[in-house]
Formats: sequence, C-alpha cells, structure tokens
Amino acid sequence: MEKEETDVSSILDKDWAKLVIDAEAVRNSLQGQQAEFKKSLIIGIYNLIVDVEDFRKNFEKNGPMVAGIEPKEALNRLRMFSDEYSVRKRKYDSYFAGETLFGLPHQSYPALEETRKEIELLDKLYSLYSKVKDTIARWREIPWSEI
Repeated sequence: MEKEETDVSSILDKDWAKLVIDAEAVRNSLQGQQAEFKKSLIIGIYNLIVDVEDFRKNFEKNGPMVAGIEPKEALNRLRMFSDEYSVRKRKYDSYFAGETLFGLPHQSYPALEETRKEIELLDKLYSLYSKVKDTIARWREIPWSEI
C-alpha cells in the first residue's frame, strides 16, 4: 500500500511540475501580448482624441444648430450626428475599460461630453417639434362641423 501511495505521489509531483511549467509559458506569452494590447490601446486613444475634436468641429459647422436651416433639415442632421456620436461613445467606453484594465489614467473628452448634452437637448426639442407638427396635422384632418 505504501508503494501505491509513493507511485501516486510521484505521478502527482510530475503532473504538478508540468502544470507549473505550462503556467509559466502561458504567463510569458500573455506578458508579450499585453505589451502589444497596451500599445494598440494607447494608439486608439490618441486617434479617438483627434477624431472627437474633428467630430466636434464638424458638428458645430454642419450640425443641427447651424443658423438658417429648416427644422426638418435640422432633425435629419441631428439623427445623422446622433448616430456618429454613438460610434464614438462605444469607442470611448471600450477605451475607458482598457485604461482601467491597464491602470492608465482616464482620458477626458470634453468635446464629446458637450456634444452629448447638446444632442440630448436637441433631441428633446425636435421630439416636441415633431409631436406638435403631428398634432396640428391631425387637427387639420378633423372637420370643423364635428367640433
């Protein structure tokens, strides 16, 4: 019985040693990949900073708040810029998580935050505008004799 315990113990020792060696190999591989992921994240963050600034300039120049455009055109522009904002917001969320994962300082994007606030307020305004237009259109369909 002692021989069986020694054989089992020997097998377990060998398996444990192999597991430790495999774990070290995986750790070393992941450390190499970590550097590449971190580098990719930093480049992505830089690109997002530049992209957000360009997006903001385009929003101010061609967005729904440009003076002199019709409300219908402004609503179309709002929808377009809202979709573009959503793409940048998803990137921001992803990079924020990456910054947390790698212990990097979180970047701030004041232009993105300002655009978000304006899009939300404009959405409320144009939703109200659309409801008023729809209500007026329904009222015009009602014959005055029924009132």
